[in-house]
Amino acid sequence: MIKYQLKITKLLILAIIAILTSSCAIQSQEMKDFEKSYRLYEKAMRWQDYDLMLGYHKNAKKSELNEASRKRLKKFRVSGYNVLFMKIEPDEQSATQMIEIKYYNQDYNVVRDMTITNLWEWSEKKERWELANPFPDFR
Repeated sequence: MIKYQLKITKLLILAIIAILTSSCAIQSQEMKDFEKSYRLYEKAMRWQDYDLMLGYHKNAKKSELNEASRKRLKKFRVSGYNVLFMKIEPDEQSATQMIEIKYYNQDYNVVRDMTITNLWEWSEKKERWELANPFPDFR
């Protein structure tokens, strides 16, 4: 009888754990879009796709990437992109991400780093995530 009760208890505990972990794994569509957005932004930065990067900045203007700025940006190579901290607000309409970027200027071959706090906001109108902060300033 005691063995039978132990087996049932173990099964109940396993069932409760399975239910709890599966409910935590459910993500809203906005959160799936957020993960996709920040990963694409990281890839765009690593591969110097500045047009794609600029498209994520909600207050950016196409004129920010004129020929002179493109030429200057082509000198920089991102060698590291690490998310140090991420906080998603309970309403899932905004998120804060602190990232560390390691990069170098091909002319000098000196590795530099900068820490940026990315403020992501969900745009209901555009149905996508956007960055509220300005375009990164590589120096």
